[in-house]
Amino acid sequence: MKRKIIVNNKEFTMPKMSIDTYTEYLELAEVIDAKQRYSKQDIEAMGLFICKAYGDQFTVEELKNPETGLDAAGLILEFQFIDMGIADDLTKRMEKIEKNFQSGK
Repeated sequence: MKRKIIVNNKEFTMPKMSIDTYTEYLELAEVIDAKQRYSKQDIEAMGLFICKAYGDQFTVEELKNPETGLDAAGLILEFQFIDMGIADDLTKRMEKIEKNFQSGK
């Protein structure tokens, strides 16, 4: 998963996500997704997790900066894209396995 984000006018690439970090994401997403509306704590937790997912290359304050960070919709989307990125990576790997299987490799 090669997600990229621009914060503070710099582009950052998400490093390889560990299984422990992903399971932490799943636990947080399960709590947040169960709600009809996000709370202040949900938004703060999403921001903290985005920073963690990007290897703490930037701070929550930089991420939330109204001039050079994400807006509310961008923060929520970035959090949701983590799961979509994992799913996309899984699909690509499965396609490669299927291709290799069909060619006898």
